[in-house]
Amino acid sequence: MTADLTRDEIDTLLRESGSGVLALTDGEEAYSIPESFGYDGNRLYFQFASTADSKKMDFLETTETATLTVYSEEPAKSVLVQGAVDPVPDDEEIRATTSIAENASIPTLNVYPETALQDLTMDYYQLTPDTITGRSFNAFTPASTKR
Repeated sequence: MTADLTRDEIDTLLRESGSGVLALTDGEEAYSIPESFGYDGNRLYFQFASTADSKKMDFLETTETATLTVYSEEPAKSVLVQGAVDPVPDDEEIRATTSIAENASIPTLNVYPETALQDLTMDYYQLTPDTITGRSFNAFTPASTKR
């Protein structure tokens, strides 16, 4: 059995999670990747590390509507955020960095261990939601049976 989350419940899950799975597409193939994010109550912010041949950045260029899935297992809840992912304007980078610092789950390992730091590009992006939906899931308890 499922129930819709309220906007407050959605905001709480987005603020407390700090990471999710970002789904992108090139029009034919889907590409989903785990990503840390910051959330300011209006937008979700990412700091993407990439190399010159980044599949993520290639897909980002061709995706009109991305989907970020955020979930918790105890209690079972999920939130889907859909919208465009665009570079953060220079005058809004402080907002992005603050949001990321406040609630992103920064990975503790280097996703490019064989790449020198000077060969990585770090850019800020924002997902501006067109839609945000959330659900909670109650565990199914079968009715007891008589023997």
